[in-house]
Amino acid sequence: LRCGLLNPRERVAHRVGRTPVYLVREFLTGLATDAGHATRPDPRAGETVLFLSPRLGANWTLLDRAVEAAEAGESVAWRDNAGWLAFAACGSDVATILESWSKWEAAAATAGCWSRPGAAIPVWDPPVGTSGIDTDGAWTRIWDLVPATAAAIVDDLARLGSRLPDRLVWGAVPEDAASWNAAVELESWKDRSSAGVHVRSDDRIWLGVGCDLAPGVSIDARGGPVILGRDVRVLPGAFLEGPLFIGSGSLVKAGACIYGQTSLGAVCKVAGEIGESTFQDLVNKQHEGFIGHAYVGSWSNLGALTTCSDLKNTYGSIRVDLGAGAEDSGQRFVGLLMGEHGKTAIGTLFNTGTSVGFSGNVFGAGFPAKCLPNFTWGDGAGSERQDPERALAVATTVMGRRGCRSTPGHRDVFRTLAG
Repeated sequence: LRCGLLNPRERVAHRVGRTPVYLVREFLTGLATDAGHATRPDPRAGETVLFLSPRLGANWTLLDRAVEAAEAGESVAWRDNAGWLAFAACGSDVATILESWSKWEAAAATAGCWSRPGAAIPVWDPPVGTSGIDTDGAWTRIWDLVPATAAAIVDDLARLGSRLPDRLVWGAVPEDAASWNAAVELESWKDRSSAGVHVRSDDRIWLGVGCDLAPGVSIDARGGPVILGRDVRVLPGAFLEGPLFIGSGSLVKAGACIYGQTSLGAVCKVAGEIGESTFQDLVNKQHEGFIGHAYVGSWSNLGALTTCSDLKNTYGSIRVDLGAGAEDSGQRFVGLLMGEHGKTAIGTLFNTGTSVGFSGNVFGAGFPAKCLPNFTWGDGAGSERQDPERALAVATTVMGRRGCRSTPGHRDVFRTLAG
């Protein structure tokens, strides 16, 4: 899950200078290997293995401390109330930890954790001691990523300099080499200009090669940097506010308003009003409608005028149900939380803190339910469910339209989440 310019794997790769190994649930193994990721560490004798949870978040300081301690042979065994964040092991301890992971994964699958809302999730308790660490900034729930975005954009840019690294986009396997996967050398706006484009704080605007900004575009970077990857097109009348990141190959349509604290992935197509939100790669929101304080998964398509509320009329803390019952987010602003392959009909209206599971197809009059499980078909008022095989067929068509192919790894995900 990306926050800012990078996802946790990309931060680790940049910090240590090599590609880390994914330790994933079994049904995700195919999807990981499709994208070229190893899924089990195989250390040499005496080599230390550092296990890092993505919940460490966009915190470069915590990542630096974990890597430096492991390299120095110091103890790393960090956890918070939600579970493990980082620990280091070597020798036979690595095999013991991996065995405990496999047992946990099997128990979770048996309990139906990946396919049944509210299923009790077993606790993974590897044989590792605990050492204290200030875990401020670690993530606990998906809604933690949205308010972390502004600082992440600034910190990622400071760490990366003027070069965005190569990307292996999770779940996207291009038919041919895709330019939106390639590294990007960024050029400061001060070193170029575009006729008819209005800018403020031009020293905080960065563009990749091939960007095309039409006359009438306005960019305001006073609140933070504005970074566009390669081959981004911005049509006339669009407004971009920093801190903002727009990934390579994306399209911002005419008249769009993209406000700060927003991160849009590669090959997104966006219009209307978007603020304080993260879109993963390959998301479509090509029409009017407001999306705020939202997190939207890859391959999702938001129909015309789809709108979400992100603030209660009482200005109170928003409760969110991710399938195990409503819990207090502790935040005043929470919008739409949508899993991969989500779809909405025209005019869909979401209440504050609505969650939509994997491959949900949302339509109907009025507000849908605030928790829509995987393969929802409709507004969640009944038990009708989208056929997973039909959903997979649609996803295959969608991927093909973006020059990507559906793989056995994708099929594993659809069929496992279907239960």
